[in-house]
Parts: sequence; structure tokens; C-alpha cells
Amino acid sequence: MISPPLRTAAGLLTICCVSMVISSASALGRRPLTRAGSVAFAAVPLRPAPAPLLPSALRGGSPRLSNVPGEAVSRIGGVWGAATGRLASLLNLRMTKKDDREVESYGHRFEDLSTSRDGVIKDIAKLARESKHTNKGKKVAIVGSGNFASALVPIVGKNCARLDEFQDQVNMWVFEEQVEGRNLSEIINEEHENVKYLPGIKFPENVVAVPDVKKACEGANLLIFCIPHQFLGGICAQVKEVAAPGCIAVSLIKGVEFDDNGIVLISQMLSKQLGGMDVSVLMGANLAWEIAKGSFCETTVGYKKAENGATIQRLFDDPLFRVGVVQDVPGVEACGALKNVVALGAGFCDGLDLGDNSKGAIIRIGLMEMKRFIQSHFPGVKDETFFQSCGVADLIVTCYGGRNRRCAEAFVRAKGEKTFEDLEQELLNGQKLQGTPCAEEIFRILEAEGDLDDYPLFQSIYRIAFCGAPPESMIAAVACYGSTSDICEIPEELPTADSIVGSEI
Repeated sequence: MISPPLRTAAGLLTICCVSMVISSASALGRRPLTRAGSVAFAAVPLRPAPAPLLPSALRGGSPRLSNVPGEAVSRIGGVWGAATGRLASLLNLRMTKKDDREVESYGHRFEDLSTSRDGVIKDIAKLARESKHTNKGKKVAIVGSGNFASALVPIVGKNCARLDEFQDQVNMWVFEEQVEGRNLSEIINEEHENVKYLPGIKFPENVVAVPDVKKACEGANLLIFCIPHQFLGGICAQVKEVAAPGCIAVSLIKGVEFDDNGIVLISQMLSKQLGGMDVSVLMGANLAWEIAKGSFCETTVGYKKAENGATIQRLFDDPLFRVGVVQDVPGVEACGALKNVVALGAGFCDGLDLGDNSKGAIIRIGLMEMKRFIQSHFPGVKDETFFQSCGVADLIVTCYGGRNRRCAEAFVRAKGEKTFEDLEQELLNGQKLQGTPCAEEIFRILEAEGDLDDYPLFQSIYRIAFCGAPPESMIAAVACYGSTSDICEIPEELPTADSIVGSEI
């Protein structure tokens, strides 16, 4: 009969072996071990252990060990040597019929080796897991942790864990805030949920919240920017110092800036502030909450370099979040900015209770003014871009469900008692409106260029938002534009959808 201590020792040794091999193997990439890798592996010093007793994975030649760090290999060898040494002593005691108390002592010492609180096996498993994101491909970092960034975290985290092209761990820079007396970054890392900006949606465990932007982006090969563009200057200066050489970026930021020369795209700002980094953009009909809960949707990546567009497509693509690509950064990005202006008009319609026919007309006219403005200021923009998710689809979704539409409706219903700044603070939980500042800057450009008459919708939206014009004036402005009638009179009081009696079509 084999005594319980001996059975325990043998069983634990088997578990040690299997645990070490599985932990190591699961941490490795799928690349075959090269000759140079074999030599480097063989050179790692191991603690003495009988060669025949070492698992085959530790005797070299394994195609799955090319990525195990030297420290992990050394620790594996050390624990294996200690385990096999103790088992050999235990077997020898048993074969020489030593006192059972001595055998019992060795058995317990073997148990201590494997079950101690800070046991080597756990350390090795940790090292093996860390090796996955130490030696794999591109390191991805997310700059921003708001509503939209958080909605995409599950997709990015899952794809980084799934694809060898990317390192497993994804750092997400979090602007540190206090939530019920706790740091937001700590809550995210402990509960795997952004309880402030996207409550109820769990993050993958390989996504780590980091409150220091430089630490979050250190060594990054691919940066995802998703913060209000007003804060880019200070952030980019820090990121530029620590990003890896050859790093690329993708901007999810919807908006534009303006200087003395006219409109400036966010991607242009990013590239300049990041030392000429190649910057793609991702825009589309993507309401954050619907992405987060798994509703099917599409998005568009605008790129300059085809290989970078393909990389970003693989990073974000998912069966329920399909990514199209187009070589048209200005077109994709400008659509993502100007649709917010049109959404203000849609919100004014809703605030006036004008119904879907009027709202549909505003959306169509808005699309035409978007296309005219974008192609006149970015001559290379393709017609097809407006039919991608970033174009007509995003415009429709934003005019029915976005924050700009919601605040514009509230603005009309407040009847002058609240400003857009008031509504932003009241309704958006820390998020920013993009439509109002964009409408203001576009009006200034059109005014300077003498083109206001060609943009009746953009002009009327600005006057309602900033000059106190009555919301009804928007309908008067667009109704007569391009009319062939000699008479174009708009009633002072427009009928509402509720006041119209008739059957629906």
C-alpha cells in the first residue's frame, strides 16, 4: 500500500507538471521556435534536476515556448527541480522502509511547496500570463474613458485577447474622478465596469484603467483617441514623449477646429501634435449604449495608408460591429462633425412638435448642405463616402437619438429660459455638445466667404442657437430655398403633428 503522504506527493507533482506546462503553453504565441530561440532557451540556467525527470517542455525543442521570458523559465526549472528532488527523497525513504514519521514529514514538506500562499506555481502562472502581452504584437492604448470609449472597450479588449497581432493587455487612460468616495480607475479595475459613464456594461479583464496618461500610453503602437477635442493639446504633448516609434493612431473624436485659414480636422491636429503620426478616423451610426448592449451596427474607418486602415479594421471588427474602410479621411471625419449641426435642426423640429415629415425634410436638406460644404473645402472627398455609415446612416441616427438633438429639443421647450450651456450640464452627465460650437464656426466661415445664402439650414440653426431667432424661422428659411413659386409665404403659426387630423400612411 502506498501511504497517503506518498499519494499526495505524487499527485501534487503531477498537478505541478500539468499546471506549469498549461500555464506556459497558454501564455505563448503561435509562432514556431526558431533555432536562435532554441539556443537562447537552452542557455537559461535551471536549478539542478535530473534531466529525465524534467517535463519535455523544459528540455527544449517545444514549439510553444519561444515567448516564455527567461525569468519564468528559470522559476519553472527551479520549482521542478525542488519538486522532483523531494519526490525522489520520498520514494527512496519508502523503498528503504524508513520510519513512516519521516515519510510523513517529507510528504508534508512537499505539500508546503505546492500550497503555500505565495507559492512558486502561482508566481510562474502570473509570469506566463504577463509574457502574453510582453512579447506579442502591437500594444494598444485608449486615450479616454467616457461613454463612447467605454462602449467600444469590450470589442477592443476581446479582439486584443483573441488576435496575435495585438498584445493582450489594453491600457485605458482614465481622467481620475471620485465616485462615491472611490477613484474611478480603481472601480474600473476592481469591478470591470465604468459605473459613471456606462453603468451596467462589464469590461474584459485584460483592459486596465490607468489614471496617468503617460503610463497608459508608454510603448504604445496603436493609440485610440476618444476625448473632447478641446483637451487634446496637453494630452498629445505627454503621449508624444512615450509612444513607440512608428506608432499609429485612430481618432473617434467628432468635431472640427478652426483657425485663420479655415476648418482644421481633428486628425490633422492630432498628427501635427504627435510629430507627424499617421492618424486614421472611425465614424459611423454608433450610439454608445446600443453598441454596448450588442445591437448590430456598422461603422466606417477613413485611412490614408491601406495597411494601417486594415490593422484598425481588424482591431474593431466584430460580427455585431461591422467595420467598413474607405481611403478618405477628410470625408469620413467631416461627416462626423457636420451631422451634429443638422441634428440641432432635427431637435428644433421635435421641440416644435412638427412631426416626421418636417424632420425628414430637415435631414435631407442637411445632408445636401453637408455635402456641398465638405466637398467645397476638401475637394478630394468622394461621393461614395456620404453613403457609408459615417454619412447618411450616422446623420439619420444622430437626428433621432443623439445628445445634440436631445438638447436642441429641450432648448425649444425651455422657451428661452435655459441656454445650451445650462442644458449641457443638466442633461449630459459630463459629456460635451459638439453641434453648437461647430455651427458657430461654420457660420463664421460661410460669412467670411460670402456663401451664407447657399446654406439656409446652417444659417438658421446658428441664428436660433446664438442670436435669439425663433425656432419657427428654420422652417421659413428652408421652405423657400430653391422654390420656383413666385409666392412663398410661411404661416406665422406652424401646425404641429398633434394638431393635424388624418390617417397615417
